[in-house]
Amino acid sequence: MLTTIEQSGKISIVKRNFSWGADLDATYALVAQHFDDFNGNGFYPHPDEEALRRQLLAIPTLQRLAQAIAGRAARGLAITGLGLAELDEARRNAALYAIALTQGYPTSTDQRTRRVAWDVRARGGAGAPAAEAAQARFVTFSERVGNADMHTDSSFYPMPEEQFLLYVVNAARCNGGASLLIDIEDIVAELNRTAAGRAAYQLLCAQPVPFRVPSVYAASEQQVEYHLAPVFTLENGPAMRWRYDAIVKGLAARPDLATPQLSAAVELLNDIIERRAPRFDRCLPDDTLLWADNHRTLHGRASYTDPARHLIRIRISNTPNARRIGPSGISAD
Repeated sequence: MLTTIEQSGKISIVKRNFSWGADLDATYALVAQHFDDFNGNGFYPHPDEEALRRQLLAIPTLQRLAQAIAGRAARGLAITGLGLAELDEARRNAALYAIALTQGYPTSTDQRTRRVAWDVRARGGAGAPAAEAAQARFVTFSERVGNADMHTDSSFYPMPEEQFLLYVVNAARCNGGASLLIDIEDIVAELNRTAAGRAAYQLLCAQPVPFRVPSVYAASEQQVEYHLAPVFTLENGPAMRWRYDAIVKGLAARPDLATPQLSAAVELLNDIIERRAPRFDRCLPDDTLLWADNHRTLHGRASYTDPARHLIRIRISNTPNARRIGPSGISAD
């Protein structure tokens, strides 16, 4: 169902070698039965998501694709030529929502829109906010051009999702915007090379740090929110939550936690992540779906200038939304 093109550590590039046939229409029809409102073609965590998931997995192509992704035992998987490029926005996003639901349970991106399918593209342009307003508003990577530092999604929430999908609608046409992935085992190995690195690792396993919530994901634009959690956890091997700018802004909001030891550990880890750890680095073409383990890989992007670059992101929890803690868009919050 998926043919391997390239393997880089635990990250694979594959190509679709199947036909969707009538199953794309069947997928859209089934999703449409369950949603009266597509939420601006972004969808939302459905109250009957477990039943809908079972129905979607009865569609043969979705079932085989879910099995093919799960069977790879990869940390990251890029599927080229997915076959959605010719669909209109509603049908494309319905297909992406369905694929995500067969992998787990898509969560809402933020507390206000409840959207599951999030547009990763530059917002605005002319009429940028004044410097003081820009500083007060914590702008996230998906709202601007340029690079995105390596991070895990939802690092600032109580239960970061275990998986995420990125679908390339329009790749950057400026020879920039490459997708980057780092296996956290490579980060831990680099930390363990030195006494300072080992000390930083131990501290970041034990000491909770404040992760500030970007303004677009907070309950209100003006509200400063943060979540306290350690960077590393050790359940079933090392896992990680990381977003350097969120930690820096979190420590600014909680200066009582910004000890010299913690600040030094954060800076050392950031240097390893951004400059030393080996990484997957590829410009993914239009109609590519990137799946990744959000607990055991960091992801980011190389700098770009093309404002037409457009990706769709969906975060996926292994836990149904009704049993999650934190923003999900349904009654558990």
